[in-house]
Amino acid sequence: MKYYRNTQTDLIHAFEQDGSQDSLITEDFIQLTAEETDKLLNPERYLSDEEKEQIHLSSFPSLTRRQFKLALLDNDLLNTVEASIETIKDPIMKQRVQIEYSESERFERSNEAVQFMLGILNIPLSKVDEMWSSATKF
Repeated sequence: MKYYRNTQTDLIHAFEQDGSQDSLITEDFIQLTAEETDKLLNPERYLSDEEKEQIHLSSFPSLTRRQFKLALLDNDLLNTVEASIETIKDPIMKQRVQIEYSESERFERSNEAVQFMLGILNIPLSKVDEMWSSATKF
């Protein structure tokens, strides 16, 4: 395939390499460079580490409060999380995390408060991922 950007619409169009569709390529089309084509076909190569991490976190399903707490309990972390929330020094952050923890109906892996709570535990992210995945079975 060869790829062109329509300068009028800014849309990308793909045409057969064999020239069978060349009649459709008008003066409004500019062929993409090799780098632009690679970015189009392989966008993950151009993501920052932060963007890759966000994609990774968003790939996990949300957990119900029940699933989240059972996962903590099964990993002997429920009391640790609850006690750790009480030790948060910043009063605003403490209240925010308490509200998120006690009032949320669902827990998103990418949520800032969830990240904070999991960070308190100081366990490897691979273990958190494993816990999260197994919690979906509760």
